Amino acid sequence: MPKYQKISRNNLYLLLLLSFPFLQLCYQIFNKNYYALDLNILEFLGNQRNSFLDFIFTNVYRTSNTYVTGAIVLIALITLIRQRYWSEAKALVFATAGILILVDKVLKPFFDRDRPPKPRLVSDLSPDSFPSGHAAGNLVFYFYMSLIIATKYPHLAKYVYGVATCLVLLIGFSSLYVNAHWTTDILGGYIFGYCWLLISLNFLKLLNRGQAKL
Repeated sequence: MPKYQKISRNNLYLLLLLSFPFLQLCYQIFNKNYYALDLNILEFLGNQRNSFLDFIFTNVYRTSNTYVTGAIVLIALITLIRQRYWSEAKALVFATAGILILVDKVLKPFFDRDRPPKPRLVSDLSPDSFPSGHAAGNLVFYFYMSLIIATKYPHLAKYVYGVATCLVLLIGFSSLYVNAHWTTDILGGYIFGYCWLLISLNFLKLLNRGQAKL
C-alpha cells in the first residue's frame, strides 16, 4: 500500500492565505461588482485572435470538457481498481464527483454570474460562469493523479507535477481565449479547486489509515 506524505504546513498556510482574496472575490461577484481586469483581458485576447490560435485553444477547451475529462477519469478509476488501489479509487470518486457537484449545482447557481458576451468560439455552455468548473475540476483531477503517480514513482515526481501544472494552466487560458469565462472565474476555480484537492487528499489519507488497520 503506498504511503502518502502528510500535507505540509506550507500548503495549509497557502490555503489560509488564499482564502482572503477568494472571499473578497466571492463578495464582489455576488454583489455584481465586477472587476475591470475582466474586461481588459477579454478585450486584449480578442485583439490577439487568429485562425491558428483559434484552432489550438478551441480544441484544448473542447478536449478538456466534462465529457472528455469524465472519460479520462473513468479510465483512471478502472486502472486504480485493477491495481487494487481501493482507497485511491474511492478518494478519486469523492474528489471528482464532489467538485462537479459543488461547482455546477451549488456555487454557479448561487453566484449566478453571466458568461462573457458573444461571440464565442464554443457553444452549448451553461449560463453561469463563476467559478470555472473547467479550472477547478481539471486542477483537482490532474494534481490528484499526480500525487498517486509521484508516490509510486518518486523519481518522476517533478516531471509529473510539471506536466500537470502546464495542463491546468493551458486549460484555464483556453477558457479565457474562447470567451467561455472571465479571468476571475478562472482564478476562483483554481482557488476553490485547490481547497477541494486538499480536502480530498486528507480523505485519501483517512481511508488509507482505515485500510491499514484491517
